Amino acid sequence: MSDLPAAGFRADRPASSAGRSFSEFRSGIDQRVLRVFHSKAIKRSLREQGKVNLELLWGRTVRALAEQEKRREEPVLEQADIHRAIVEGLPGEALYISCAMGFDSMQEALPFFDLSAKTARLKIGDLLAANQGEMALRIGRVLTMAGDVFGSLEAARTYLRAPNFALGGAIPRDLLKTAEGEQLVLSELQTQAAGGPV
Repeated sequence: MSDLPAAGFRADRPASSAGRSFSEFRSGIDQRVLRVFHSKAIKRSLREQGKVNLELLWGRTVRALAEQEKRREEPVLEQADIHRAIVEGLPGEALYISCAMGFDSMQEALPFFDLSAKTARLKIGDLLAANQGEMALRIGRVLTMAGDVFGSLEAARTYLRAPNFALGGAIPRDLLKTAEGEQLVLSELQTQAAGGPV
């Protein structure tokens, strides 16, 4: 995957220009995110924390995503493999990692996943339900693609958390509960890559 530019999602350099379809590009992004969700270091740090510090977790997530960026030359998973991973259950820690990507606090994030604080805490060391795993992956996917568009993960995180005029004033991360909402956000990101309004 090393022939895909870091900004492969940008309109001026689409994924297909590097000989890759958007589906292959998306699978590559998903693979990077899934590896971060399975990071042993992050999982260990979450088990050791009494109370989850999302800012600290965000810093670890940024480092893990940067490390995954260096591994792009590895074969890309097929969409069926990614789907299977979600159905079988992503690690419960993916819930917290995705919360750090898109939210300021767990109190703000838990309604997105329809979880109580107690149930969320039990997810550490356990597996997410398929719908929760899909939502977590959507957040990671869009954050990573936005990072490619805007040139930094910090800018991408700000984008996910701020009301967006082009989305009718909606906050992009709030739309990621559904596949349809994700498509709206991805379309808007594509417009951003082409120089459209926020």
